[in-house]
Amino acid sequence: MNNQSDLQQKYPLSPKKYWKKIISNVIGYAFASIFIGGFTGVLISIASSGGDVGSNYTIFISAVVGIVVLFIVSMSIYSLYVKVYIKRYYYAGEEHFITIKKGVFAPSEIHVQWQKIQDVYVDQDILDRIMGLYDVHIASATSASSIEAHIDGVDYAASEGLKKFFLDKVSGRGHTEKNDGSQTAASHSSGAPEKVSKTIKLNEDISSDKYPLSNKWIGVSLVNKFISSFIISFFVLFVILGKAKNISFENAFVYIVLGWLILGVAIMIFRTIALFLWKKNYSFKFTPEHIYYREGVISLSEKHMPYSSIQDVTVKQGIIERLFGLARVFIENAAQQQVAIGRNGRPEAVFSGVILQGLSISDAKKITDILKTTVLGKDSSHYGL
Repeated sequence: MNNQSDLQQKYPLSPKKYWKKIISNVIGYAFASIFIGGFTGVLISIASSGGDVGSNYTIFISAVVGIVVLFIVSMSIYSLYVKVYIKRYYYAGEEHFITIKKGVFAPSEIHVQWQKIQDVYVDQDILDRIMGLYDVHIASATSASSIEAHIDGVDYAASEGLKKFFLDKVSGRGHTEKNDGSQTAASHSSGAPEKVSKTIKLNEDISSDKYPLSNKWIGVSLVNKFISSFIISFFVLFVILGKAKNISFENAFVYIVLGWLILGVAIMIFRTIALFLWKKNYSFKFTPEHIYYREGVISLSEKHMPYSSIQDVTVKQGIIERLFGLARVFIENAAQQQVAIGRNGRPEAVFSGVILQGLSISDAKKITDILKTTVLGKDSSHYGL
């Protein structure tokens, strides 16, 4: 059993984490109990009656008993597993790296050096938002870090504390802290040079407040969603009608068109609401130490990209964006080299940088020029690049 580190004691897992894992698996265990427990109950009922099927009432009662028994037993075992999992959960901020251990039957352990961290970000899924939980992620240039290097299930105060602790370590301000926050002398016995803080000085505010999503971008997005919604509706009805039999298209033409319009409007309303929710949550800001970036609809993600991790800055325009003078700024770091399994079953590169959307071409070039001169310039060694 892992003893808690100083960092873990200062920023512990929330007690709600236990209930989140239980609730998130209730539906799965319920379905498994219905199929497995119900089927088992019916077989036991038939076997106990010597092969006689019996009445429907007897079979129904046997199935219900099998479902209830299997559900209670499986959830009880899983609840014990979750308790052990949380007790074994361990994370510590060492002098040169972070350590995270988790797992019961197949435990995993990862160590990531502070100078190798590319991103620090906080996100929430739907259940997290309901229960007030947060996941704190760190990412290096390896795919393993994106999977293992995160602390999930802390409250807001702990997530902010962990985020600040990690960012201070990455930026260099936390180099005088040892063993999860206890102060140590500025000099090291090894004689290694002190790590300077990687900060930049901006002459102006660069944030979503000053560079918000343009009205042109919102208009183009709405038109795109309007057209694509009816295209999606058409293909959905095409698939449904293609499988249907004994339907006279001549007699049902009016109903088909009406169904296409109703489905298209429903999809368009849903996607429009999602767009404005995303717009409400979209935010970015260039601080002296890192780039703060937030996005999401129901599940929110907050990213903190240290300037020392930036590899490339690119301005991109699609055909429609060129017509309306719009552009996007892609700020990439080494973490985008992580891979994930795509829909075709093959490994695919995952972009995990920052995308500034809905900018005019002049604003996009202005932000890019600022990053080029202050971060990617000749003095970039000052920022650890």
